[in-house]
Amino acid sequence: MKKPIYKKTSAAKTGKKKPTGSVAPEKAFWFCDGQVARNLKELVDILGKIPQNVFEYHANAGKNDFSRWIVDVFGEAGLARSIQKIKSAKATAEKIKAKL
Repeated sequence: MKKPIYKKTSAAKTGKKKPTGSVAPEKAFWFCDGQVARNLKELVDILGKIPQNVFEYHANAGKNDFSRWIVDVFGEAGLARSIQKIKSAKATAEKIKAKL
């Protein structure tokens, strides 16, 4: 399986939102259970409460939607890489919170 490639770019250069700011509704992260995160703080809050099966729907051997959203919307490749292989919602939340 190919590893994802992330380029280091700043939010200012890419037009991406700062990681602490909220994004437009169309760029929000929609969980499979209907919850919505519009910024990284909301993502951390939701990750701290969701059941493991909801987490595994979004982060498993084939994909990591959280990592992809962080790099695509916020341009935070380093943070995205750091959570790529984490296997629990709470550990992912802690890693993201540490970077805020």
